[in-house]
Order: sequence, then structure tokens, then C-alpha cells
Amino acid sequence: MKWYDHAEGSGVVAAVALGKPLRPGPWGSVYSTAFTISAPEELLPLRRLEENGTRWVFPNARYNDVERVLASTGMPAHLQAELMEPAVLVQNPGGMEMIPSAQTLLALPAGPRKKLYQALLQYPENRGQITFIHKDTLGDRFGGSHHGEHTLMLFKQLCCEHGDYLVFSGLSVVLAQLPTYEEKRDFMRGLTCQRTLTMRLLINHGADVSAMANYWGKGIRGTDVRTIFESIADSPTGGTLGIINVLPPQPSSQMFVYPTPDNPLNGPAPVRDCHWSSFNFFQDVPDQQLGDPAHFMEKLKADYAPAAGDPRYGDIALFSKPSGNVVHSAVYLADDIFYTKNGATFTYPWMLETLTDLLKQYSFQVEPGEKLVVSYFRLKNM
Repeated sequence: MKWYDHAEGSGVVAAVALGKPLRPGPWGSVYSTAFTISAPEELLPLRRLEENGTRWVFPNARYNDVERVLASTGMPAHLQAELMEPAVLVQNPGGMEMIPSAQTLLALPAGPRKKLYQALLQYPENRGQITFIHKDTLGDRFGGSHHGEHTLMLFKQLCCEHGDYLVFSGLSVVLAQLPTYEEKRDFMRGLTCQRTLTMRLLINHGADVSAMANYWGKGIRGTDVRTIFESIADSPTGGTLGIINVLPPQPSSQMFVYPTPDNPLNGPAPVRDCHWSSFNFFQDVPDQQLGDPAHFMEKLKADYAPAAGDPRYGDIALFSKPSGNVVHSAVYLADDIFYTKNGATFTYPWMLETLTDLLKQYSFQVEPGEKLVVSYFRLKNM
């Protein structure tokens, strides 16, 4: 994030320090560096998460609706019966709520488990109960502690596989079976660990920054961005600038941050999910209603139009099923990198992610043989 003077070392050292170059484009010379982050210990409500149990909801559903969902997964009849017991499946004013036991959760076969998790993710209310973990990160997440092998085995029992990812639900089950606070804390730190990346813009001495400034200078900070670029180009050695320094106030203040709880005295907490984050990208004061699907769709219709040509900085990408149902949104930055919030819960920070990884993760919500459709929309006044 600092202004990196690339004359500090040799050309080889400078290239390594800058990271991986993005493909050429109107964004200029940009480099990315991958790294991982995890939630700080003070944000982990371990006791509450363990006591709350696993809770899945079926909005506007009745017993027969849930029964059909369970039957469609192909799980054994005795497990269906356990999940339909009155103490497990409860009717409430908004539909049905399921609180499965640890024994039932651990006994689910892999195939039915995957179909059940896919069915649950059709409802946004369940997204906080289901976590996606890249397989390549398992050792880094859970292998460092003394009891890492036991924790990893327990974790895998509650997962199904989807391409490069493991899909997990049943957090309270794992926490309840870990005997010490340190093990519970380490597991939660591992669970909230996310692979992300940062970006640096390279500006050489004497460079013409007009095109670069036009690309990154959208919104009210356009003049500031141009002035910063020109100042770096005028310096004797040029330099680089972290992407966080050119983004609007809202995303720059949230980048790589795990959300903290909202003060209940200020009224109902907003749903700060992907749509809230995407449609508030250029807003100085966030519109707290944008977590409501109906509201963000009205915003999309009124203020946006389909982006012509290639996507550009600030365009909103909608990830949709072939049926048209939107499962995710993110903000395009450059090349194949997006600004994203992959869930409304504290386990997901605001961060950067590639298109490839986003497609792999959210394709879990489409039927076999189908592909997600990515559509780009641009603010009409940009």
C-alpha cells in the first residue's frame, strides 16, 4: 500500500517486489500479489456460535415441501426421518427451520450431503451457514496446531466436494468437539482464512498518465487520482501506488476488513452482502437497503445499463443461473480481478478475487451441465 520507489533495488528485485503483471489493458501497468487473511481473534464469537447450533431455513415452506427436498437428495430413509422429527424441523411464521443434530450431520453420505447443501443455498438466508474452502489451503488453515490432524478429519466429515473447493456446514458440531479454547480459536481462524490479492499500479518517470487516469478516475475522486498519478510520474524515479489509494472511500476503507457487529441501538442491522457492497461502491454514504434483493434490482433498472464492449473499472458483474436468478455480484477492477464480498456474515471480508475463483465457487449453485452467466452493468452517469 505504500508508495514503492522501484529505484531502491535492482531491476530483478523490483520486479519480484511488484508481483505478477496483469495483462495489458487500459488500466496501465498493474501488478498483483496473492496472500491470505483471517479474522482477528476479537471478532470470533466462539461461545455463541457453538451454542446456537446449526440452523437451516426453508422460507415460506411447509413440512411437505421440506420432505420433498430431503427425498430429492437420495439420503437414506432413516436420516430423512431424523431431519423431519418435530424437535428438529420447526414451523415458524416465515417458513420452516431445521436444527439437525451432530449425529445426523456427521452421518450424511457425500452425495446426498452435496445435494442438500445445494438446495439450502437456493435461499440467501442459509449462506451464512455454508462456507467454501479451497482444497489447496487446507494445510495452511488447519495443519499448524498440535491437534490439526484431528480437526481436519472432523472438518472433512462435514464437507462435500465441488471442484477445487470443499463445501462445509456444521460449525457448531466442530466447536463442540474441540476440547480447548485454543483449538476452537485456531479452527475459527482457519475457517475464516481467505485467499485474496492486492494490486499495485506502476508509473514510470515522465510517463503520460492521461489514459490511466481516465480509467481509474471515475467518481468524485477523478481529479485526485489524476493529480496523484502526475505527481508520481514527475518524481525522479517514478513509483507504484497501491490500489486502495485510488478506490472510492467506501471500498478503500473496507478492503481486507472483516465486518464488525452493528450497534443495535441504531436500528436493524443492514445486510452487508455482495449486492450491498457492489451497489454502494461509488457511494460516500451507503444505501443500507441494498442488501434487499428487490431494492438492488430497482437500483439496477433505474441507474445502470448493460455495459457495451469489454468490462471497465466500476462495472458491476452479475453472476446468474441460466434461469436468470442472480447468485452473486462483484465490481470489476482490471484484467480478471474483482472487488467482492462473498457472504453477509463476519466470516467473509471485503477483498479482491479473480473471475476464475468466483466462477468455481458460485457454480456450486447451478445444476450439473449448466454454467453461470456473467453480465456486466455500468452506471449511466459514468
